[in-house]
Amino acid sequence: MQKTLAIALLTGALSVSLPATTLSGQFTLVGTVTVTSGGQIEWTSTSDVPSEATISSDGTLSGSFATLGNQTVTVNTLTDAPGDQPVNTPFTDFNFIDFPSEPSFPALLANFIPLGSATGTDCSTNVASAAPNQTCTLDATTTPPLPGGSPFTFLNTQTSVNQTPVCCTSTATWNISGVTSDGQSVWNGQFTATFVFPYQQVLSNFVANGEVADAYSGVMVVSIETPPATVPEPTTLAFMGTGLVLLWLGTRRRKRV
Repeated sequence: MQKTLAIALLTGALSVSLPATTLSGQFTLVGTVTVTSGGQIEWTSTSDVPSEATISSDGTLSGSFATLGNQTVTVNTLTDAPGDQPVNTPFTDFNFIDFPSEPSFPALLANFIPLGSATGTDCSTNVASAAPNQTCTLDATTTPPLPGGSPFTFLNTQTSVNQTPVCCTSTATWNISGVTSDGQSVWNGQFTATFVFPYQQVLSNFVANGEVADAYSGVMVVSIETPPATVPEPTTLAFMGTGLVLLWLGTRRRKRV
């Protein structure tokens, strides 16, 4: 009887101590990003579904994400406002990305968005002032002004038409980082939006329309911060200890008989 009870307790203890999936590896998100003058960053998948992004199958998948090509994730809107997700200030863990196709995966929680790495010197809505290699990060002194600063680093890149150099295409890059909801991993995402005209035109459109939208890609790198939770919780250890004691007592009693 004691042996049966001990085995039952051990089985129950092991069944409740199964760890969640620990994430590591890399994947790339693609879709459309919209940035509004109200400080929101909204995401749309390649199939035009709001609050979603598509995992690219372009060969950058690795680790936990190796089989998730062409799957979609849920991406929640970020809001740069007091109490939400301010730039360059750590904020409360925010549920940023969920994996509907892999419900065992923990969510990616965002908690930091750094400032862009450029200055405001070449920030302008004057398209005629565009030149290759110019960079821009909006701040309180720029046109348009952005008190508190911006996460976006704009870059103008020279291109060519019929082998003739012309100016310019442009990109905007920004970073977001955080932890997984199980606390086992950390992650960093670097996002890039591409434009077929100089960033001065992007800023002019932003001022005129109150938002700007374009295709983007985001390289997400997830790494294990602590060893996976393979050690049972204290309550589980207590159950296992009780089971072992009962098993030992049952063995001793049989020897005495």
